[in-house]
Amino acid sequence: MPLRENGSCETDVMKNIIHFCYENYDTDISLQTISDKLHISRYYISHLFNRKLHIGFNDYINSLRISRACEMLKLDDTPITEIAYSVGYNFIRTFNRCFQEIVGMTPKEYRRKKHKKQEAML
Repeated sequence: MPLRENGSCETDVMKNIIHFCYENYDTDISLQTISDKLHISRYYISHLFNRKLHIGFNDYINSLRISRACEMLKLDDTPITEIAYSVGYNFIRTFNRCFQEIVGMTPKEYRRKKHKKQEAML
């Protein structure tokens, strides 16, 4: 029976890794976690991130977490500490540092700015 190609094997592997990250970014996720769950070498996973996405694994996870935190900060007045924990950070200081690096302002400043923008639209 002839094999049918469904695209690059590497692309399929990357899609599985990205899907796993998206579904689990709010947990204590690591290269080892993905390696164990998907049965792929953690070194290969790291290599794929750098070659295909031009971003390190931890930076990718942080971008997913901060993106979700931004959505939550816009929605309601959930305490920032609670948001930090819900998107996967164990320490508020780490969350604040990552947020500042990615967004360019603190979570508190971001929330204030988004609320002012929404009020101006009303």
